[in-house]
Amino acid sequence: MAKPSKQQTLPQTSLFPFFPDYVNSRYAGLVFAGLYFLLMLLVSLKYHIIGDYNVETDFYWSYVPQARHILEGVVPIEDFHGPVYPMVLALVALFTKDLFHAGVILSVLAASVSLYLIFEILKKLFKSDIALIGTLLVAANTTFVRYTYTAGTDMLFMALITASTYFLLREEQLKWQSIAFSAVFAALGYLTRYNGLSAAVGVPLAITIANPFQQSWRDRFRTSGMFLGIFLLVISPWGVYCLIQKGSFFYNRNYLNIAYEMFAKGKVGWDQYWYGEAQKFSSLTGVIFSDPILFVTTLIRNLIYHAISDMDLLLGWQVGIFTLFGVAACFKYKPTERTLSYFIIGGAFFAVLLLVFYGERFSMLLLPIYIALALKTLTLPSFAQYRFWKVMHAGGVIAIVLLLWTSYSSIEFNRANIDSGPQEIVSIAGWARQNLGEAEHGKIVIARKPHIAYYLDMKLEMFPYVNSYEELVAHMRKANASYLYFGLMEAGMRPQFERLLDPRSAPKELKPLTYTTNPPAVLYKVDLGAAQ
Repeated sequence: MAKPSKQQTLPQTSLFPFFPDYVNSRYAGLVFAGLYFLLMLLVSLKYHIIGDYNVETDFYWSYVPQARHILEGVVPIEDFHGPVYPMVLALVALFTKDLFHAGVILSVLAASVSLYLIFEILKKLFKSDIALIGTLLVAANTTFVRYTYTAGTDMLFMALITASTYFLLREEQLKWQSIAFSAVFAALGYLTRYNGLSAAVGVPLAITIANPFQQSWRDRFRTSGMFLGIFLLVISPWGVYCLIQKGSFFYNRNYLNIAYEMFAKGKVGWDQYWYGEAQKFSSLTGVIFSDPILFVTTLIRNLIYHAISDMDLLLGWQVGIFTLFGVAACFKYKPTERTLSYFIIGGAFFAVLLLVFYGERFSMLLLPIYIALALKTLTLPSFAQYRFWKVMHAGGVIAIVLLLWTSYSSIEFNRANIDSGPQEIVSIAGWARQNLGEAEHGKIVIARKPHIAYYLDMKLEMFPYVNSYEELVAHMRKANASYLYFGLMEAGMRPQFERLLDPRSAPKELKPLTYTTNPPAVLYKVDLGAAQ
């Protein structure tokens, strides 16, 4: 005779039983998401006037040129991501005055959609008051707010993968159209960022292991097979295109990021790696088998490091500690099949991230899952037994404190960082619009970052990895450069040319056109005839 399971099921309890019934309304999530959209759109467009030198470098460097090609009828193949983001960016840009504003609006819209979907997911897994406090904790999170106003793939990716999870979990009974929608959105997520491949692993695992639809083993495999079949069907046009153009159905070069994590991180500089060490690798198998022991130890190290970093940098320890207790509580109190499915999908995504260097924005998809675990802790009987004002137990009080704490930290961080982009470029670009004619558009400007080229409407030539001024002159001649921009970023990455920050000591080949002093930056006109 089988022994009874020692694992208990945690009864559904409320954190805030006094919440009015309209939180249960089908429109509650839409109202919340709409308010967030309007607030963040106003804040973003007013204060985030230029992208930063971190994540948004990729926006100017990669996504803007790709969107322009798409608007011209050409779909380029990029080495590190799929085509969905630049396609959607190009579509939004049809209604905005430029691509940067299109990117910001797209991020705000995708963040708002994500919040709606998160609220609906949590409402189906827990009670509505828990869903609301959980969604508020996500909306107030420092990282979530930061990437709401940041032009990049993060929020669109989050919206697509969250939509895949929503359609999987929205019905207690299996509906094939829901599985189909889940697969379509997972595929679109993959075609936005290739680590979305985790959904093609996580969803079938959730269907098979957690069994949210109470199916036989045979039916679970059939449902998983349908999901994977539709996933592959949706990505196939892009895969065939890559096969024809690049010789690989799953073409990408993200193995170079894995190689950086294994062999270069903390040992060589970023530029030194990409200009030199990265050329040694040509495939993922080449990276793994160049040192299999190091590959395995890197994964183990990252398992610990990423988990700690998520609790610290993504959540903040004030929430993270309750998340860890929530993980422990799952061993005593059995999650429902649908809740376990949610956690399995998150676990698959966490596992994929172990391959690359840590960034809290990469882990942002895990935010609502971590917060769901924290709220699981706050609904434990040990908290529920302590009541305040006869309506709210200790877990509810702690949840309010966590929300206020998270909100304060987020406001302080984002207030200081929302306008952290290079304001000096805005000033220099303003001068250029008034003093340089349209004939200069499309000419070549040398810089370390692509921002100046975007705002001058010129072509970027990367500041070369050279050591002497003579080598720089030779590169300018070879590239047929018309302008050179030099600011703090260039000085930091090429300190041997730091004197170019001072227009008074300009060499004869470079004519200072305009400059700023705080911070210092100079736009030079290249005059190689002076070198003759």
